[in-house]
Amino acid sequence: MEIVHIAAGDYPKYEALLLQRDQLKKEALQYRRAYIRKFGELINKVFEKKIECIRLKKSIAFCQIARNKGQKPDIAAMNEYIAQQMKEYRRQLDDMVKELNSTKKDTTISPADAKEIKAIYRRIARQLHPDMSTLTAEHPELRELWERASYAYECNDLKLLRETDFLVQQAIAQLGEEGFTVTIPDIGSRIAELEQEIHTIITTEPYSYKLVLEDKDETADRKAAYETELTQYTEYEKQLRHQLDILIGGAL
Repeated sequence: MEIVHIAAGDYPKYEALLLQRDQLKKEALQYRRAYIRKFGELINKVFEKKIECIRLKKSIAFCQIARNKGQKPDIAAMNEYIAQQMKEYRRQLDDMVKELNSTKKDTTISPADAKEIKAIYRRIARQLHPDMSTLTAEHPELRELWERASYAYECNDLKLLRETDFLVQQAIAQLGEEGFTVTIPDIGSRIAELEQEIHTIITTEPYSYKLVLEDKDETADRKAAYETELTQYTEYEKQLRHQLDILIGGAL
């Protein structure tokens, strides 16, 4: 099946911007994972201290209410209440730990593999990208293949991308031999939106992590900032724990 795109003289620019946007989004994901791999241990320690301080503050508030009523704090009730309050924070920490562990399994690909991944993705994108072809929306099997190709592209999985490319070409061939024309409505506005999206990607996190990761001074400064924050929360935790001990009349 031959796919013909009709959009005056703006289609090549639209396609180039669309592919550039996807490439930058992929790079942003890679910078995020590299950043987490570099600073994740410290980030998680800071967050763990932070949620411990939140737990202590909530415990203090619980005890203070009881004291204000002239009652002795019910420690069992307090612990049950606080456990419920802290569930979401604990879930967030668990997710952060899992993400850090997953980044440690990332591998580096060769320039040749990176070039082939880019070429295969571009070929599939020109055929199935939802913003360039209505084929994907009309055929569930192509939509599934597009999602598979996008995943393989993001993960730099050349083997999966090669397999998906074969299945894509096979699926398109089975749909028929007639030419298929795609028109991009309001392409000027779409181009403007893509340009703005690209600007946003390259000027914000996680893409901006690139500047930290590639500059030794920036890396050292960021590490020092996290270490300082950890020290501050550790000291704050001691103060809160002491305050709670006074309220309940002994160590928790």
